[in-house]
Amino acid sequence: MTKEILNMEEAADLFGVSVKTFIKLLKEEKVPARKIGREWRFSRKALIEWLSSGDSQAYSASEGEAREFFNNIAPEWDEIRKNYYDESIKNKLINMDILDKGMTVMDLGAGSGYISRAVAKLVKKVVAVDMSEEMLKELKKKSNEEGLRNIKTVESDAVDIPVDSSSIDVICASMFLHHMEEPVKAIREMKRIVKPGGMVFLADFYSHTNMEFKERMYDVWPGFEEDKVKEWFEDTGFKNVTVEMLAGKNRKPDFGGKTGLDIFVLTAVR
Repeated sequence: MTKEILNMEEAADLFGVSVKTFIKLLKEEKVPARKIGREWRFSRKALIEWLSSGDSQAYSASEGEAREFFNNIAPEWDEIRKNYYDESIKNKLINMDILDKGMTVMDLGAGSGYISRAVAKLVKKVVAVDMSEEMLKELKKKSNEEGLRNIKTVESDAVDIPVDSSSIDVICASMFLHHMEEPVKAIREMKRIVKPGGMVFLADFYSHTNMEFKERMYDVWPGFEEDKVKEWFEDTGFKNVTVEMLAGKNRKPDFGGKTGLDIFVLTAVR
């Protein structure tokens, strides 16, 4: 006989997700539930009805709003991003001495070219990927002004990028992952694209509680716990995964006057 009243573990199993993911869902969505004492209880029927009433267009609309936001601010993005991080990320990448003239590098979430334009002088080719058409136009404009001719722009999300498997030497993902609804899918796409022995360089915010900042910048995630991101990469099959706090002037005040956000750098080898 099918059990109607479920505990936390059983509800997570019904949804086919981990308990941790289900708890995150409880915090972010209006899931039908009751807390009895210190224990959560769920109706199987109510959960299934709630799941079936979901609207994928609502999520698509959210993605569309983020794209529109970045399209609108594209001409000012180089100045805006200085409120949140300085040159430390690209300096860290360059100073690691992992780039050479024969390489093809992908810049995920390229924006107006913070990473792309910095590394183009050091490698054979840069593939700059972003969902914002206007950001990529700004990147092309600035690249032309700087005399850079080896940057190819690709308008795409990060889970189905139109490039061949095992075709990229180094993937750079700076301030990118916190925009992804499903980060693990993006990490799997990185693994598909990067060559065996190739490297991923990722920079992002540590987990924070500044929801005002998160909403204003259309972020999906309020940063990450470094152990969780490391686990995602290792579970996807990457090796030599290391995480460190970025040293630099990255603790800048945001528009709300609150303390700036710490940044970590992760590197991983396929």
